[in-house]
Amino acid sequence: MLTGTAWSADRLGDLRDVLVVIGVPGARPGRQPVSSAIEGLLREMSRQRAAGLAVAVERQGARSVPAVIRSSAARLNVPLLTTTKSLGAWKELAPRLREYRYQHAEWHAEQLTALLNRLPSRLADADGDAMQRVTDWLAAALDGEVLVSDPFRGVLAASPESAPGTLAPLLAGHLVRAELPASVPSVMPLPSATSGTAARSPAPSVPPASTTLPTPSMPSTAESASIPDTTPHTRFQTLAAMGSPSMLSVASRRPFDDAGVDLLRHAGKVLSLIDQIDRRHSQVAEAEHAVRLGAFQFLMVGEEIAAQRAMAALTPWLLATEKVRVYVIDCGEADREIAARRSDRAIADRAMLVRCPAFNHLIVLDPVRDQDNDPAGVRDSMRQVVVSLPEHRMGGSRAYALSEVADAYAEAADALSVARQLPDRVALSNERADLLSALPPVAARRWAATVLRPLLALPMGQRDQLLRTLDLGLELHHASAARLVGIHRNTVTQRISRAFGLLGLDRSRVLSQVVVSTAVKVVIAHGHDEPSPDATADFVTMLATPEVHAWAESFLEPLRSDRRDLIRTLAAWLENDTHTQRTATALGLSPVTVRSHLRACAPLIGREPAVSPNPHVGRTPHAGPKGDEQPPGKDGPDGGGHAWGGVRPLAFALYVTTGRPPLPAAWRPHP
Repeated sequence: MLTGTAWSADRLGDLRDVLVVIGVPGARPGRQPVSSAIEGLLREMSRQRAAGLAVAVERQGARSVPAVIRSSAARLNVPLLTTTKSLGAWKELAPRLREYRYQHAEWHAEQLTALLNRLPSRLADADGDAMQRVTDWLAAALDGEVLVSDPFRGVLAASPESAPGTLAPLLAGHLVRAELPASVPSVMPLPSATSGTAARSPAPSVPPASTTLPTPSMPSTAESASIPDTTPHTRFQTLAAMGSPSMLSVASRRPFDDAGVDLLRHAGKVLSLIDQIDRRHSQVAEAEHAVRLGAFQFLMVGEEIAAQRAMAALTPWLLATEKVRVYVIDCGEADREIAARRSDRAIADRAMLVRCPAFNHLIVLDPVRDQDNDPAGVRDSMRQVVVSLPEHRMGGSRAYALSEVADAYAEAADALSVARQLPDRVALSNERADLLSALPPVAARRWAATVLRPLLALPMGQRDQLLRTLDLGLELHHASAARLVGIHRNTVTQRISRAFGLLGLDRSRVLSQVVVSTAVKVVIAHGHDEPSPDATADFVTMLATPEVHAWAESFLEPLRSDRRDLIRTLAAWLENDTHTQRTATALGLSPVTVRSHLRACAPLIGREPAVSPNPHVGRTPHAGPKGDEQPPGKDGPDGGGHAWGGVRPLAFALYVTTGRPPLPAAWRPHP
């Protein structure tokens, strides 16, 4: 506030960003002419880039200001304003402004401190919670609603919960405006930010002033009418995180002032850094998932050395073992990531978690070590996860060699059919002997070599490839097997067709596939000897041992306790290539009765007896109530996706004890 007209440069001092208030100068005898004093003042204000000159007048309007002031201000480009308040009123306002600025600076410092306190102390902790904490702080500081969103990842953080509903339409309008040419009017223009007071700060009573210069252009009347009265003051800021399209949107109940814009800018930088870290964590996690899946796919085809090398950079100790157990968690229709996060926390680094590429499953490989003081630790941890999640269930295998993960996986997947009927929805394969362990090794190796003679005569690379494809392709449906090992399903089909063509067996017959699958299991697990001239004799010798008979009786014992003749039904079902209708006709029963018998067998033998009669199509006869065949596309442990886990031992147990169904003993060369 300047009085009089003696305004020397020394008296003026620092005028940068200062509003100078003067009264209307009048000519006084013996004083410097008014025009010279005004000229000197305005020149100094222009040089120092002062905020503007306000002239105290009795009545608002440019004509109340002397012409000499108007012309000099226009020539020197100094903003000129008028005020009807006296210099005394402005002097009384000065200490209040200083107090306001002090309080505002103190509030601003408090808000920046609060922002710093919400930052994670470690980069590893920069997750969704960190972004949400910053969002909550910004919403409180600006007294509004805040949304952090991404067009691909959805809502990343919001405060309060109503923020997405409030800001989504405004954000959509903002993006539309940004894409339209400048000549195209916006459908719903957003309100422009104007100066105002900061949140939680008392607004000082500033004397009104009117500028004589043109004001910034505002939306037209038609445009303004399209903006609801309740539309809040909004700001949108892109979070430039590695090219991310993430957007920070804010709707405040008060206009944005410089401090609010400053807080918004700082929050945007922090959220951008958190978003970068979160995206980097996601990329690292996806890479780790891919490495684990690759290692699992190597194990599914017996390449344990390659799997160990793949895991060497992550957790090499997980596969530094000779045996593993496999657990398969069926997530049903639920989001698999929820179970995956809980499982990760439950097992930590004690086991390897894989997201199944074929089904909505999680697969856990649990290393078996002699020095393990808690052999049931992973199993019990996974049981707790499954129990805590409705509609989830788990099947577990016995301990298998690392090179036999495919067998362990099939056994765990077969157990899922039993798990659904248990209170805790968890079924584990018992430790009773299986068919391969009961077979006499010498006769089994010689018989398997005779059955697979054309395949074993191929060059080693082709031989191993076909054997591994047969092992998995006869255990699962072709599409499932292909996804599990990362190849095209047509490749699986072509390899199996070639193998059966070499063997001279009918690939469409279930019992032929059972025999070939068993011979492949023997060769992979125990190797093979020289073929013998009489495969049928080896087959009879192999199955005539007391150990095999004891195993067969033990396997069928649960079925004998049922009052229905389930064994007769199963034998006829296999003899009729697992067709329910043909089985019913052969037995003189209704198809409903046959399906009822098949459903009753699953919990008794711990396996699901459902396979495909025609491997050329992706359909499976189903033991359920909807017909003889399952609709295309239903592929999974409960939909026939696992073809031989239950049928192979069932067919051999029935043959050993009853002579039915008639299993083909060996390969027959074409005449």
